[in-house]
Amino acid sequence: MIYIGTTGNNGSAIYFDIYAAERAGRGMRISGTIGDGCYEGEVLVEIGRNDSVTFADAWLGGSGFTEFIDRCGSDVLEGALLESVREISFLHPRRSQPHGNGISCANAVVSESSPVWIA
Repeated sequence: MIYIGTTGNNGSAIYFDIYAAERAGRGMRISGTIGDGCYEGEVLVEIGRNDSVTFADAWLGGSGFTEFIDRCGSDVLEGALLESVREISFLHPRRSQPHGNGISCANAVVSESSPVWIA
């Protein structure tokens, strides 16, 4: 769960609880639940060639969504969601573990004994 910030004067923290992440070309699609204690809804954050934020209730007409956006501000909330998803560690390559370079590791060692079917 990621805490994004607070809404206006009431001090309610906005949270983003990620429940799914999938590759989308060279980017990622992150699905989660967003809320502030008074409202909770689904959101899809896409990072890649075209960054975007899609609120399910904006399309489905869910109750409480317009009040939530009025409290938070859609531009500020979308920017905060995109920024928080970009900072997630699984989006950054780990330089200590290269893969896909076509070079086999010379130091690879198998610690198990030979399989029975080879003997």
